[in-house]
Amino acid sequence: MTFQDGYFYEYDHERFYGAYILDLRKEYEISQKELAKILHISNSTLSKMESGQQNMNIETFNSAIQYFETYDQNYHFNKEISKLKEAEDWVDRCVREFVNLSYENALCEFKGYLNNESNIHSFAYFHYRLVHSFYNLFLGKGSMEEVQHIINSQYFINEYYLALLYDLLGIIEDTSDPDMTRRQIRALQKASSLAQHTHRRDLSGLIEYHLIYRYGDVGQFLDALNLVAQCIDNLQQAGAYRRILTVRMNEGILYRNLNLYSKAIEIYQNIINNYSQIKDPIIQKEIFDNLAWCKFMQQNDEEARIYALKGLDMGSPFPDLYIVLVFSNFRLKNHEQAEHFAREFIRKKTNGKRSSFIKLFMKLLLSILNNEQDIPDLSTQILSMLPQYHAVELEIPLYCLLIEHYQKQNDFQAVIQYQTLLIQYLLHDFSIH
Repeated sequence: MTFQDGYFYEYDHERFYGAYILDLRKEYEISQKELAKILHISNSTLSKMESGQQNMNIETFNSAIQYFETYDQNYHFNKEISKLKEAEDWVDRCVREFVNLSYENALCEFKGYLNNESNIHSFAYFHYRLVHSFYNLFLGKGSMEEVQHIINSQYFINEYYLALLYDLLGIIEDTSDPDMTRRQIRALQKASSLAQHTHRRDLSGLIEYHLIYRYGDVGQFLDALNLVAQCIDNLQQAGAYRRILTVRMNEGILYRNLNLYSKAIEIYQNIINNYSQIKDPIIQKEIFDNLAWCKFMQQNDEEARIYALKGLDMGSPFPDLYIVLVFSNFRLKNHEQAEHFAREFIRKKTNGKRSSFIKLFMKLLLSILNNEQDIPDLSTQILSMLPQYHAVELEIPLYCLLIEHYQKQNDFQAVIQYQTLLIQYLLHDFSIH
């Protein structure tokens, strides 16, 4: 948008009046028929104005505002045009802080802007809602519904703002529903296409990063990897070096998911060697978490334990580190240490189904260490839950644990059963990727 002499022509074209009055009418639960009567226009005319088929003129808009200010004496519409320019600056700042991963330091300022009532009901109304969506995203509580509402208003036609909205639509919520994730991917693909026309390298890089993330959610690891180089190039051109670190981290996770642990380790070691200035504890924890798991899957148990302990010392919330500590010690015949960490994790006050699932594995391992014979019920329960918790990658530790247990019991039928399951799992994973 511009603030030239012809501003109101462009403003009408972007149909703020009808879109805003529609939201206001719904907020006050005034029927379309009732408001049309008050404005002395037909119901069909108001319907067209609200849906964007016909622009609302400024006289009708002012009459509507006057009605609502009379209807609710606490309501006031701020007609200062400067509010719109101010809101544009806040939107740009949201993007800048998001790209550079520095928004946590600006949350209080965003909150201050949003709490200023003069910013809400003004010509900046839809920009205000966009800033509010960013703020909710930063707090981890945004919803696709609120973003879709802004898109549906059809107020924004500028490619920059549409790219922001479709990016938000694709990233503001995490879901375990594959169909919903694919909808988010389509939104991000649209955002990426729109961003190319804005010539904003920072925005293009951010959206590509989100696409990498979402492709990983649905197992499209190769599609995600194909975006990495382009994403990094865009972010480098924008000087978003902190965001580049997260791209590198995700690249390692993608290789990890492809079971290419050596390549993942190479990436993590490269991050450590080339970014010695990293002071971000979150990134440091993630590096240790991922290195621990990759070393563990390579059966490099000594190094796996070292990285797992580093992660825990830094306060990592990653529950899978305990799988590393317990099963690495078990394979190294450090049974006392394995038992110690298993009991420590069981005692921990953890939330979430993932942690509860891992605790079942810990109980199974303790039962085996204590030479308890009656483990079928527990193992059957864990086996039945494996498809639901594929992301935990518990199959190899579980099958190996049961194979070793039944070998000691001379139950070779059970040994063959779990060896077969282990081989099928390895072949299945390899064939997919």
